[in-house]
Amino acid sequence: MDLVVSKTGKTWTAVLLSEGKLFYSSSSSFKSKDEAVSYLTTIAKTPVKVKEENHPYIDVINGIETGTSFDISEVEYDFAGFTDKEVKVLKALTKVPVGKTISYGKLAEKAGFPGAAQFVGNVMMKNRFGPVIPCHRVILSSGQLGKFAGKANNPRKKQLLDQEKKAKGLDNYF
Repeated sequence: MDLVVSKTGKTWTAVLLSEGKLFYSSSSSFKSKDEAVSYLTTIAKTPVKVKEENHPYIDVINGIETGTSFDISEVEYDFAGFTDKEVKVLKALTKVPVGKTISYGKLAEKAGFPGAAQFVGNVMMKNRFGPVIPCHRVILSSGQLGKFAGKANNPRKKQLLDQEKKAKGLDNYF
């Protein structure tokens, strides 16, 4: 497994790749290279080859983080550890447009599992591809944000959604 790390401004972004496919993505929030390597090595649970370089998947994360690009079309995922049903949910989520949200129940329907909102919530908790697979776009049917990264009212979810709306010129409508 490869661990690719790159400095972006004052922070570091890192990804885990399995045979070139995205296995784990992170936000660009590491304060040092060592912090990024330590954290992702623990997640890998296997020996990793560390590379300090720019990578297209890191560019994707940085584009999402800065609101300058949301193109995930070229990303290939390593879905090892996910069931076929979970993969269907994650793939359906990649189709939710930038700046838009979807309820857990509606995402369940789109993935082919009507009535399985709780299942979708569990899949979002397992999503190791954020923000590339945008679980921040999944909200409660009431319109409330719900949980993000295991925390209710996590300000990071609102920040990402607001940033997407602004980048798409939708902030004037909400």
